[in-house]
Order: sequence, then structure tokens, then C-alpha cells
Amino acid sequence: MDDQGKAHPMKRIILSILLAFTLIGFIFSSPAVAASAPARKTNNSSRITVLAYHHIIPGPLPKDTKSLATITASEFEAQMEFLYKNGYYTASLKELEDFLYKKKDLPHKTVLITFDDGYESNYIYAFPVLKKYGLRATIFLIGSRIAEDEKEFNSQEKLAKLSWHQIKEMAESGLIEFGSHTFDAHHYLNGKPVTISTSSNDLEKDFEKLENLFRDKGLPRPFAFAYPYGRYNDDLIRAAKKFYTLGFTINKGYVYHNSNPFELSRIIVPPHTGIEEFKKLLGHQDFDKSTAIFMNIGSTRAYVDGKPVSLPAPPFIKSGRVMVPLRFISEALGLNVQWNYSRREIVIFRGETSVKLVLNSSKTELSQGVPIDLGVPPLIKGERVFVPVRLFSELGFKIKWNEKMKSIELWS
Repeated sequence: MDDQGKAHPMKRIILSILLAFTLIGFIFSSPAVAASAPARKTNNSSRITVLAYHHIIPGPLPKDTKSLATITASEFEAQMEFLYKNGYYTASLKELEDFLYKKKDLPHKTVLITFDDGYESNYIYAFPVLKKYGLRATIFLIGSRIAEDEKEFNSQEKLAKLSWHQIKEMAESGLIEFGSHTFDAHHYLNGKPVTISTSSNDLEKDFEKLENLFRDKGLPRPFAFAYPYGRYNDDLIRAAKKFYTLGFTINKGYVYHNSNPFELSRIIVPPHTGIEEFKKLLGHQDFDKSTAIFMNIGSTRAYVDGKPVSLPAPPFIKSGRVMVPLRFISEALGLNVQWNYSRREIVIFRGETSVKLVLNSSKTELSQGVPIDLGVPPLIKGERVFVPVRLFSELGFKIKWNEKMKSIELWS
């Protein structure tokens, strides 16, 4: 009886080992395991560029134009194409709110695209381009100026405003969200913007009108406000704080983790902005990084080339070491992984360099015979193989760990 009782646990251990090897074989051979997008360049951002647009015309611009708020459709498309091809991530207002209030990281090269006033040209010219490239944007609406009735678009009508039908279509796309530019306080009074020359009580009534309008039309409650003409004072900010969590100026600059949420800088994109000038406005750098990934501990959302992708399983920390899912990382970085069942080895190749891992052992070596101790061994968790992220530095990749944000950045 005792001998049989001792034999059962041993059998279970042997069966568990065999099952683990079977799972590993499945993990490295199954095409159904979560795929990853092609990777190029991204890292965590502590700076966001907020772009400000207004009106778009089919072009060309009149030679004598003095407006800084009008650009051509071709200029706009060229700029959006640049963002798309260079891996820029377009943030939502909620992501910006979390960036400021919760100090959450966003991918490097994150932008927020905004439009003021709610011109119909945003729907006619900008919306198709944003859909083409899958870019998100925010339009700050003046509630009293939204058209109730549909009419045929007239490109010669310079300041035609959006209709509710157009707003609904854009909102339902998931690409466009809407903020406040007041209900009816976007004008001057006695030589000053009414928003900085009227009482707090009147301002709050205006904000409440717009909030009620959004609710009646089925739009989410606005929590972001763009100051008319970019002008603001302490009284306006106090009133805005009762209704909103974000306030946008047109002060030139970038948005940082420690930026005042009610004095957020934006960069107006003026007419005749070519791509080289656009790159300067963005603070764009032509990175040498050819491949990169950004992840957070405990999160199944990662960023590859500035675009969100799903991780098959989240990174975690074991014995002070960051553990990452091997299959996802190796595919994103373009590495070749081979499994030797008889030797219980995983060999990872990067060109002519390779590193050999053995299950249950933290000690390994490079192809040149250089010994390495990774601190913790590779392990199986949730039917996935996890390895210490340090392993990839041995293959020549650069790794950045942010202790405060618990984020990992990997690039070549």
C-alpha cells in the first residue's frame, strides 16, 4: 500500500514533464499563437505632440491669404501619410488623460490630432484621409453652430459647419471624438474673447448647454475643452474644471507628464508646411532603431512600431528579473528559434550569433562559448515559454527598463 502510494506522485511528475514538452512543441509550431505586427521603431514617450488644425480647402491656397488656420487637402494628406509611414501613434483623449493624471506611458512618436470649430471641411477632406490611414483625431465643436439640416456641400462656402449627421457618422467610425469649444461663447465682446470677459456663472451655463446638447444627440459627454482663440485666464480655468479634465491652448510646445492639464500646448500646422517643416513641428527624429517593442508588466497590450498589438501573455517579474513571452518577442524582432527536445534546449539565432537555453537552468552560453548566467531559468507559464528579457541584450538588442512605470523597451 505504501509503495503504491509513493509511486503515484512520481508518475504524475513524469506525466507533467512529458506534457510540458508537448506543449512547448505546440507553442513553437502552432501558427494559431497570437501573431505580431512587423516591428520597426518605438519607445515609451514622456512627450506628446498635439497638432492643431482648423479649415481644409481643396486648394490651391489664395496667394494673398494671411490665415494660419487653413491648409490644402493635399498638404493634409501628405502630413497624415508621413505619420502613418513613420510609425506615429495617434492617441485618444482618454489616453492623454491617463498620460497626465495616471502617468501612463504612450509609445514614442505619439501625436494627438485636433481640429477647432467643427468646419464641414473636416468631414469632406480630413475624415477620408484619417480613415485611409487609420488615424484618430478630435474635433472641438461650437454647439450653437452645428447645422441641423443636411445640404449639398459647397466648397465655395468658406465657413460651412458640420451637421449632426456627419458628426454621428464620424463618431461611429471610432476614429473621431468630439470635445468642447463652448456652446455659444466663441466670439469677441468689447474687444476681448467673451470667455475671458464674462462671468463664471455665464460660462458654466454655456458649458452645461453643450453638455446637454451632446447628451441629447447621443454623443459621449465632452471632457476636453479648447479655449476659443487660445485665450484663457484663471476664472475661465476655474469654470472649466467643473466640467472638463483637459484644457487646450494654442501655446506652442509639447505635452509632458508634468504638464498642467488645463494649459496644454498645441502646435498649429500653418499653410505651406512641407514635410521637412512638418518634421520640425513634430520634433521628429530619424531613428537608427530598426526594430523595437514597448511593453508594461502585467499588460497584454504592447506597442510594435507605435501601433498597439495584443500579447499572448503579459510580462511579469520573477526573482527580480523581467520575464517576457519568447515566441512573441522573437517573431517581432525577426529571430529564429529552434527547440531540441532530446536535450531540452531552446536555441535562438540572430544572424550568425546564437544563444542556447536549457529549461530549468539559468546558465547558458553564446555561440562563441561565452558563459552567461541569466539569473532565472526559462519557464512555462500558461502554456507559454517565458525567458528573462536580459537574454536579448546578449544578442545585441538594447533594453530600457522604467522602474516607476514598470515598462520595458526593446530595440536593435
